[in-house]
Amino acid sequence: MGVVYVGHIPQHFQEKEMRQFFEQFGDILKLRISRSKKTANSKGYAFILYENEEVAKIVANTMNDYILCGRLLKCQYIPMSRVHKDTFKGASRPFKKIDWQGRAKTERNKVKTSDEQQKSVKRLLKKEQDRRRKIAALGIDYEFPGYAAVAPKPSKKTEFPDDEEMEVA
Repeated sequence: MGVVYVGHIPQHFQEKEMRQFFEQFGDILKLRISRSKKTANSKGYAFILYENEEVAKIVANTMNDYILCGRLLKCQYIPMSRVHKDTFKGASRPFKKIDWQGRAKTERNKVKTSDEQQKSVKRLLKKEQDRRRKIAALGIDYEFPGYAAVAPKPSKKTEFPDDEEMEVA
C-alpha cells in the first residue's frame, strides 16, 4: 500500500471527480480531502491510499507540478511508516456539513423554563442595580423606571394537590 499527498487542489474538485481522475493509475482504497468543519469547504489538499506502493510512487512523480484547472498540483509519496493512523479517519463516509447557525438559532429561540426565566430576570435586575449605583456614585441624580418596574413578579400562589388525591372524611 502507498499513500500520495496531493496539494493545491482546485476548489470545485470534489471526492467523486478526484477518484475518477486518479483511478486511471490504479485501484484507490481510500481517498480523503481535508475539509473545514465550519464551512465544509476543501482546505486544498488530500490523501490517496493506493493498493500498490509502486503505483503510488508513479502517481506522485507523474502528477507533481501537473496543471489542473489553472492550479499547479503538488504531489508527494508518503511511506506508510510516516502516515498518521487517523489520516483516513472518516474517509469511507461522505462529509456531513453541520448547520452551526441553525443550531445556534434553535438554541437561542427555544422556550425558556420558569427557572431559566427567573434566573434571567435576576441577572437583569442585578445589572440594573449596578448601573444605578454607578450613576449615583458619579453624582448624577437620574431616575428611570428601568427593568425593575416591568419585571414579572414571582408567583405567590400556592399549588395544592388535585382534589382526587385528597380524601374528604
